[in-house]
Amino acid sequence: MGTSENLKAGITGATGFIGGKLAEKLTSDGFSIKCLVRETSDTERLRSLGAELVRGDLCDSESLRVFPEGCDYVFHLASKVSDWGPRDDFFRQNVEATEALLDSSREAGVKRFVYMSSSTVIWNASFLGTVNLEEIDESYPYPKSHHNFYNETKALSEKLVREYNGRGGLETVMLRPSNVWGAGDTVILPRIAAACLKGILVNMGFNKKIVSPCHVLNLVHAAVLSAVSSAGAGEIYFVNDGARIDNRRFVSDQLSSIGIEWKPRVTVPYTLGYAVAFFLEKIFELKRSETPPVLTRFGVSALSKSRTYSIERARRDLGYEPVCGYEAGMAGLSEWISEIGGYEKLLGKGK
Repeated sequence: MGTSENLKAGITGATGFIGGKLAEKLTSDGFSIKCLVRETSDTERLRSLGAELVRGDLCDSESLRVFPEGCDYVFHLASKVSDWGPRDDFFRQNVEATEALLDSSREAGVKRFVYMSSSTVIWNASFLGTVNLEEIDESYPYPKSHHNFYNETKALSEKLVREYNGRGGLETVMLRPSNVWGAGDTVILPRIAAACLKGILVNMGFNKKIVSPCHVLNLVHAAVLSAVSSAGAGEIYFVNDGARIDNRRFVSDQLSSIGIEWKPRVTVPYTLGYAVAFFLEKIFELKRSETPPVLTRFGVSALSKSRTYSIERARRDLGYEPVCGYEAGMAGLSEWISEIGGYEKLLGKGK
């Protein structure tokens, strides 16, 4: 893609793993960027990129109102991402904030609004089991119920974003990445590494589990394409590396890349894991704990079945092709861990 001088892109969540990579990608492509950031966020990297900063957050209606002003594109990445917490928090930060930002983007004359959703919006699980999702495309329906506030509110937000397409000239696109990974991941990878070092990272379910990972560089490439493409308005796109890999190998390779060796020696039956997670959640709810239990029903579901998604629609409509392969991604992960001083620093244990 050529340079894009005089075009401005607004990013929410720009201090996060994905948002930071997107900010770098956009500036390298010639965009100026405007970022919604919390007062407490570390904005040194964004400042070095020349970003215009707007102080606020998803619960600050005034900052959501003024943020899109002057932007040609808005990338909405910020949300409450967790498998734990009260529904009101998820609804306020994921649904109400998205609607407010859609309204202000329309009023500001934004050309296209790119919403970062998740492949998990079509997940469902119960004690009786969770469904294998293999080579699913965007026609696959939402479940009747989600049993998880994050998935529920991200699905509701998707529907809102789609409804807004065409209102006042605003075009909208929704992206559904899966298993986002790569150098700079300070959210998911540390949790996996900590569980491994504690000896509680186990194999869940006896079946083979195939996943469709999405390297962060592939995701931000797709995000930019979805904004500048003449196609895609009102559409949903699965985004991943275009590869299918056994989840145990995927987890093991990531851990090995940061210097931790893992070989699952224990396999927990799905129904047992789900039952244990259910009771742990109830105990933590009674305790009004702000931190989740070590095992949740969402976690059990995520580890128990295959989750693969077709990227043919993104290829056809947007011209998307992955730009970072599996081996290159793992090599980048190793290099990054060396640069920060080892996995101890990733876990916050290094000096």
